[in-house]
Amino acid sequence: MQSETTTAITAVKQDVRLREWAEQLEAQQASGLTVPQWCAENGIKTKSFYYWLRRVREQYIQSAQAVVPLTVPQQCSDIRIEKNDLHISLPTSITQDTLLALVNALC
Repeated sequence: MQSETTTAITAVKQDVRLREWAEQLEAQQASGLTVPQWCAENGIKTKSFYYWLRRVREQYIQSAQAVVPLTVPQQCSDIRIEKNDLHISLPTSITQDTLLALVNALC
Protein backbone atom coordinates (compact mmCIF):
# COMPACT_ATOMS: atom_id res chain seq x y z
CA MET A 1 0.00 0.00 0.00
CA GLN A 2 2.79 2.40 0.93
CA SER A 3 4.55 1.75 -2.39
CA GLU A 4 1.39 2.48 -4.38
CA THR A 5 0.89 5.76 -2.51
CA THR A 6 4.50 6.77 -3.07
CA THR A 7 4.23 5.93 -6.77
CA ALA A 8 0.99 7.94 -7.08
CA ILE A 9 2.53 10.95 -5.32
CA THR A 10 5.60 10.80 -7.56
CA ALA A 11 3.41 10.68 -10.67
CA VAL A 12 1.39 13.70 -9.52
CA LYS A 13 4.56 15.65 -8.73
CA GLN A 14 5.97 14.89 -12.18
CA ASP A 15 2.71 15.93 -13.82
CA VAL A 16 2.69 19.22 -11.90
CA ARG A 17 6.31 19.92 -12.91
CA LEU A 18 5.52 19.20 -16.56
CA ARG A 19 2.56 21.60 -16.45
CA GLU A 20 4.64 24.30 -14.78
CA TRP A 21 7.35 23.94 -17.40
CA ALA A 22 4.80 23.93 -20.21
CA GLU A 23 3.70 27.34 -18.91
CA GLN A 24 7.34 28.50 -18.78
CA LEU A 25 7.91 27.34 -22.35
CA GLU A 26 4.84 29.23 -23.51
CA ALA A 27 6.03 32.33 -21.66
CA GLN A 28 9.38 32.16 -23.43
CA GLN A 29 7.73 31.89 -26.83
CA ALA A 30 5.33 34.74 -26.06
CA SER A 31 8.19 36.96 -24.84
CA GLY A 32 9.79 37.24 -28.27
CA LEU A 33 13.19 36.72 -26.67
CA THR A 34 15.64 34.05 -27.71
CA VAL A 35 15.95 31.08 -25.38
CA PRO A 36 19.32 32.23 -23.97
CA GLN A 37 18.00 35.78 -23.42
CA TRP A 38 14.82 34.58 -21.73
CA CYS A 39 16.71 32.10 -19.56
CA ALA A 40 19.18 34.80 -18.46
CA GLU A 41 16.30 37.14 -17.51
CA ASN A 42 14.52 34.39 -15.58
CA GLY A 43 17.50 32.82 -13.83
CA ILE A 44 17.14 29.49 -15.62
CA LYS A 45 20.01 27.49 -17.08
CA THR A 46 19.64 27.05 -20.84
CA LYS A 47 20.44 23.35 -20.45
CA SER A 48 17.54 22.97 -17.99
CA PHE A 49 15.22 24.79 -20.37
CA TYR A 50 16.00 22.40 -23.21
CA TYR A 51 15.75 19.38 -20.90
CA TRP A 52 12.23 20.37 -19.88
CA LEU A 53 11.31 21.28 -23.45
CA ARG A 54 12.15 17.70 -24.44
CA ARG A 55 10.22 16.26 -21.49
CA VAL A 56 7.10 18.34 -22.24
CA ARG A 57 7.24 17.37 -25.92
CA GLU A 58 7.59 13.68 -25.04
CA GLN A 59 4.57 13.93 -22.72
CA TYR A 60 2.57 15.66 -25.44
CA ILE A 61 3.42 12.94 -27.95
CA GLN A 62 2.36 10.23 -25.51
CA SER A 63 -0.94 11.91 -24.75
CA ALA A 64 -1.63 12.79 -28.40
CA GLN A 65 -1.64 9.15 -29.49
CA ALA A 66 -5.09 8.46 -28.09
CA VAL A 67 -7.53 6.73 -30.44
CA VAL A 68 -10.72 8.69 -31.04
CA PRO A 69 -13.90 6.59 -31.41
CA LEU A 70 -15.36 6.73 -34.90
CA THR A 71 -18.84 5.88 -36.07
CA VAL A 72 -19.37 5.42 -39.78
CA PRO A 73 -22.74 6.34 -41.29
CA GLN A 74 -24.34 3.46 -43.20
CA GLN A 75 -24.60 5.43 -46.46
CA CYS A 76 -20.81 5.69 -46.81
CA SER A 77 -19.27 3.44 -49.42
CA ASP A 78 -15.77 3.73 -47.98
CA ILE A 79 -13.66 5.40 -45.31
CA ARG A 80 -11.16 7.97 -46.53
CA ILE A 81 -8.17 9.04 -44.47
CA GLU A 82 -6.11 11.93 -45.80
CA LYS A 83 -3.06 13.59 -44.33
CA ASN A 84 -0.58 15.61 -46.36
CA ASP A 85 0.11 13.52 -49.48
CA LEU A 86 -1.20 10.28 -47.96
CA HIS A 87 -4.65 9.10 -49.12
CA ILE A 88 -6.16 5.85 -47.84
CA SER A 89 -9.54 4.40 -48.79
CA LEU A 90 -10.94 1.55 -46.71
CA PRO A 91 -14.19 -0.38 -46.95
CA THR A 92 -16.77 0.36 -44.26
CA SER A 93 -16.77 -3.36 -43.50
CA ILE A 94 -13.23 -3.12 -42.07
CA THR A 95 -13.02 -4.54 -38.56
CA GLN A 96 -12.25 -2.29 -35.64
CA ASP A 97 -9.11 -4.32 -34.83
CA THR A 98 -7.79 -3.95 -38.37
CA LEU A 99 -8.49 -0.21 -38.40
CA LEU A 100 -6.78 0.28 -35.02
CA ALA A 101 -3.77 -1.77 -36.19
CA LEU A 102 -3.52 0.41 -39.31
CA VAL A 103 -3.75 3.65 -37.32
CA ASN A 104 -1.14 2.43 -34.82
CA ALA A 105 1.18 1.43 -37.65
CA LEU A 106 0.86 4.87 -39.26
CA CYS A 107 1.39 6.78 -36.02
